[in-house]
Amino acid sequence: GIQVLIYAGDVDYICNWLGNKKWTLALEWPHKADFNAAADAPYKVGSEQVGRLRSSNGFHFMQVYLAGHMVPMDQPAVAQAMLNDFLAGKMGAQNMEA
Repeated sequence: GIQVLIYAGDVDYICNWLGNKKWTLALEWPHKADFNAAADAPYKVGSEQVGRLRSSNGFHFMQVYLAGHMVPMDQPAVAQAMLNDFLAGKMGAQNMEA
């Protein structure tokens, strides 16, 4: 299947993370119940928690801490780890340390 990653900075006032998370929870798709039941897990880069990640059946939502509308500009190391994990198929793995 196709993997999907939606992410939002937690200090983005243009497209706030709460609204983005809400639409991901409301999205009609075959695994909606699984995604909605999934936990928001800590996402770490090294030993530092830099966000929260919810994943189910290839659909991922990540809240990135201390990032605004331009996550890669505000948190470049986090954005790179997030993208690398996503492209490598590691998003949502038990141990999310990058």
